[in-house]
Amino acid sequence: MRTTFHKLFFIWQLPKEEAWINEMAAHGYGLVGARKITFEFEDIDPGKYRYKEIFIKGSFGSEKTREFLKFLEEMGVENVGHVSYPNHTILYFRYEDTGEELELYSDLDSKIEYEKTMVGYLRGISIANLLISIYNITLFVLALMHGVPTWISILAVLNLLIGVMSAIDIVKRKKRIKILESERIVHE
Repeated sequence: MRTTFHKLFFIWQLPKEEAWINEMAAHGYGLVGARKITFEFEDIDPGKYRYKEIFIKGSFGSEKTREFLKFLEEMGVENVGHVSYPNHTILYFRYEDTGEELELYSDLDSKIEYEKTMVGYLRGISIANLLISIYNITLFVLALMHGVPTWISILAVLNLLIGVMSAIDIVKRKKRIKILESERIVHE
């Protein structure tokens, strides 16, 4: 039997999303399809499969992606879905759970590329929300000056929180990038 769940994960929350999908598999729900906020599952034996998702540069239909999918298929790893973004794709895979973790991002350059891409997305979100917050605070102050009650202050606070949280995540990811780059230098 197939079951559909709707759950929102942001593009920079791939580890959290992957953990949720694996938790669903442990409860007998095997992922068979994914879209931006929609996940389709089928009944499976709990613990039969593990799931892995990766973020790659390029479109799903590109030659590089097809070669990568073929390589993984030969290893017994099945592609069960994808979500496309501009110039990037999230791929969802499942494989028999043998107790070993499948490491697809084993090279440091791929990890660094992923973190830099996420910093780019988060930077845009942070800047947009901080600017919108300033605009909303200005509207709120003008409304107060004219004695007009307004709910715009709630939006200003919300945008400010999103902007600050995004900025904090950017700092964490930049630290992670520095650590990965120093590891790369050590390995060379």
